Amino acid sequence: MSTKEEYEVDALEAKASDAMDDLKPEMDAQIANLKVKFAEGEGKFNELADAAEEAWEDLKVDAEAMSDNLISDVKEDLEVAATEAKGFFAKIMSAFK
Repeated sequence: MSTKEEYEVDALEAKASDAMDDLKPEMDAQIANLKVKFAEGEGKFNELADAAEEAWEDLKVDAEAMSDNLISDVKEDLEVAATEAKGFFAKIMSAFK
C-alpha cells in the first residue's frame, strides 16, 4: 500500500471513530432508558407474582399495558438507532466519494 493510500485509510478510520463518538452518548441514553423500562417491567412482574387472586385481573391489565408500551418503546428506540446507524454509515460512505 502506498503512503497516500495509508494516509487515506488512516483518515477514514479517524472519521469513522469520530462518527461513532458522536453517536455513543445517544445510544448510551437509549440503553439506559431501556434498562429502566425493563426494571419497571420486572417490578410489575414481581407484583403480579405476589398479587392476591382478587387483584390479579387489575394487575394483569396493567402488566399488559406496560408490556405493550415497552414493546412500542423498544421499537421506537430501535428505529432511532437504525436511523442513526444509517447516518453513521452515510458519513463513512461520503468519505469514499
